[in-house]
Amino acid sequence: MLLKSITKNVSEYKKLIWLGITIIFSWLLFQTVYLFEPFFDKVMSPTAYLSWHTIFEFVSILISFCVFILPYYSYRQNRRLRGIVVANTFFIMGIIDIFHALSYKGMTHFLVENNSSNRATTFWIFARLVGALGITAASFIRINKKSQIDRRVFLACSASFSIIVLIIVTYYPGILPAMYIEETGVTQIKKILEYIVILLFFFAGIRYLQQYLKRRENSNLIFVIAITTSIFSELAFVTYTSVFDIYNYLGHVYKFLSYFMVFRVAFVNNIEKPYLALYKAKNKIKADARNLNKLVAERTKDLAQTNQKLLEDLECARDIQKAMLPGKLPNNEQVSFEAKYYPAERVSGDFYNIFRLDEKNIGMYIGDVSGHGVPAAMLTVFLNQSIKTIKELEGNRSEVINPSKVLENLYKLYNKVNFKDDIYILVLYAIYNLETKQLIYSSAGMNAQPLIVKRKGEIMEMDIKGLPICNLADICPADYTDKTIQLENGDKIFFYTDGLIELNNKKTGKVFNIETLKKLLAEPDEIKSFDIYKELDRTINYFTENGGLKDDVTFFTLKVS
Repeated sequence: MLLKSITKNVSEYKKLIWLGITIIFSWLLFQTVYLFEPFFDKVMSPTAYLSWHTIFEFVSILISFCVFILPYYSYRQNRRLRGIVVANTFFIMGIIDIFHALSYKGMTHFLVENNSSNRATTFWIFARLVGALGITAASFIRINKKSQIDRRVFLACSASFSIIVLIIVTYYPGILPAMYIEETGVTQIKKILEYIVILLFFFAGIRYLQQYLKRRENSNLIFVIAITTSIFSELAFVTYTSVFDIYNYLGHVYKFLSYFMVFRVAFVNNIEKPYLALYKAKNKIKADARNLNKLVAERTKDLAQTNQKLLEDLECARDIQKAMLPGKLPNNEQVSFEAKYYPAERVSGDFYNIFRLDEKNIGMYIGDVSGHGVPAAMLTVFLNQSIKTIKELEGNRSEVINPSKVLENLYKLYNKVNFKDDIYILVLYAIYNLETKQLIYSSAGMNAQPLIVKRKGEIMEMDIKGLPICNLADICPADYTDKTIQLENGDKIFFYTDGLIELNNKKTGKVFNIETLKKLLAEPDEIKSFDIYKELDRTINYFTENGGLKDDVTFFTLKVS
């Protein structure tokens, strides 16, 4: 890993050789080009020079506008401040270079007669100063810094500045110092401004070189090479004595090469890089699409296995919950029971139990917990394990605990466990005495009133009031009371949960409510032509045929023989 890192760093630093080659070659050419001046003067007449000058200038102008267009039209997507600053810098340079080319001595009239080299030289200096200042300013802007300014604001400012320069240089040249005097050549102020441009370019080049060494972005290195070429271009324009000599020509060649490299950077950053990123993303999407079916099959298989495991766990939970229900009801000659249990899901939140307390007492409870499914089922396990109906006494004796006390103990135990506040238990606990035929009961929030069915078919509702088993011990103490009902031979009590009287058939719109249940139970046994449990089973199936149970349904009957 270390060797790979070292190799990569060496490779990156090798790219600096191109900067060194550019500096050495440009310097040697700058120092020796004067040797070719006699030959240059013979082959390059002023007319031929104007042609080459026009070609160089307009190609440079064309590249300037290309450098402007690429970042300008990608600005809406990337919002890069550095890119839009460089773009408008080259826009101004391109416009002013047009003015420079059209006002060059020897060209036809452009607004005024081109009889002096000063106007063209002044335009040149303005363009170079704008370029140096803009590129240097851009070096201080973070490469990914975003801007919310509308791009048209930048364009309007750039166009306005260019027009102001045209008006001042063309119609008010006296405001500005002379840059070129026909008898003596370039002025001292022109040379000073050229040196300022060179210093700005040098400083900007150092800045971009530091950024290349830090980020290893090839575009920064190319920009440094372009700036280096611009520096030699400016040195050539400081050195020339005539606007038609070889150093002036060399300066335009350097300028052309510098602009071309800047265009290369703009093209890479705004066209090539996004395109390559898009191309790679497209290929990755294709590769992912080819593997999509395989991935979907694998994920489907994993989900099926997970689902099967969950179903197996639910089946196991259902078996455990069913095992807690009474396997055999304590029927005898004096009393009989019958019970039904319909879970809405694989596991249920309803519960019931009927059991012998001693020789003459039978205990029973029925209830519902909040919600249904696995959480509710786990709460029924808690209740089954926590409800205590017999108190052990000394000498192997026991005592039946009254229903109210059973619920009070359950309430206290529940509040010792850290259950959520929105969870609660509704339960009714009762004791039937075989000798006295009395039913003693107490309710903890039970919301389905058991129905007392007298032998002749009269229906009465049991009074059920009481606080649900919930987390309110700190603000509401348990206050459960016992109530007694005297039963006679042939009387029945129908215990049930609220899921039974909330049945509805979506297809027909019919509902099964408490009134329907009472009518079903009211018919005396002597003339009843149906089995009540078979009829209830048929009813439940009818009302749930288009969607299954929405809530658990549980009920059982106590019948005095």
